[in-house]
Amino acid sequence: LTKIASLYIDTFLTLIAAVFLLLPFCYIPGTLAMFWVRERELHVKHVHFVSGVTPLQYWLVALVYDILCVAVIDTCFVIILILYGNDEFIGTPGRSWATYFLVFSYGVSAVSLSLLLSSLFKSATGAQIGISAFHFISGFVLLLFSSILESIPSTYDFAEFMKQAVFRMLPPFVLGEGLINLSVVALFEEVLGETISPWDWKVLGRPLAYMYSSAALYFLLVLALDSKSDMRAFYRYLFGSSASSPPAPAPAGVGGGGPRSFEMATLPQRPGARAVAAAGAAGSEDEDVAEERRLVRAYLREQEAKGAGAEAGAAIAIESLRKVYPPMAVDS
Repeated sequence: LTKIASLYIDTFLTLIAAVFLLLPFCYIPGTLAMFWVRERELHVKHVHFVSGVTPLQYWLVALVYDILCVAVIDTCFVIILILYGNDEFIGTPGRSWATYFLVFSYGVSAVSLSLLLSSLFKSATGAQIGISAFHFISGFVLLLFSSILESIPSTYDFAEFMKQAVFRMLPPFVLGEGLINLSVVALFEEVLGETISPWDWKVLGRPLAYMYSSAALYFLLVLALDSKSDMRAFYRYLFGSSASSPPAPAPAGVGGGGPRSFEMATLPQRPGARAVAAAGAAGSEDEDVAEERRLVRAYLREQEAKGAGAEAGAAIAIESLRKVYPPMAVDS
């Protein structure tokens, strides 16, 4: 065989290898996402939130942790390529770094997408299977589907449109495209007789740009889904007392008009508050909770002394509100 013929065969085999390299990468995001679904399933995430952790803090830690796990896997992947001597991906130091940066960027975008998809599942096992299947279809299957459409002249334009509008927003598809682009660089350099940088826009520049932009979009959607209640409260805070929109009438039983803040007042002890009183007598109640109850009751007594009523100034009055975890809240 001539040198060019041998290079053609090697490039064809590398193309096949690049497509099948997608298979193990499809299972990584689903495996990582199952732990966050498990936390929601066991209400660990809820405990974090009621303890003061914000959605930004929670999901940022989740993202960073998953990215660190992906970085370890990517390092092992590049080491295996070096041991096998795959010149198309690690033939030069530039290609080696390009390959590592490509799979690392895939990890960042795939993890962000998996965090978003994890909200659709109620069980960790279902999340692992569903997210892995989604990445397999959006990577391996769509890559072959796109290649078939591009090989047919009548569907070539449709394939290009779908790649621009949909396919390149999916991390597995972009990873496959980047691996294929890297695998043919050596052939183009031999045929054209010039050096092609792996960071060129048509090689890895475009895939990297799509992956990082989609990663930012998916992460913002994750924050928006978990912060929707906070966003509604912030909107009410900004526009609830706007002069352009008249305030809603006060509910029956609550005096006064105009906008009111949603304060929660604890009324003086009544027969229904025995559990709270028992907790305080047993010494199992937090000091700050007892102090807050004392201040609120003093305020309510002051309102009653003025003849304004115990519930004056409060839109909602809740007596002896407690949250009780079941005996098996944590199953060790």
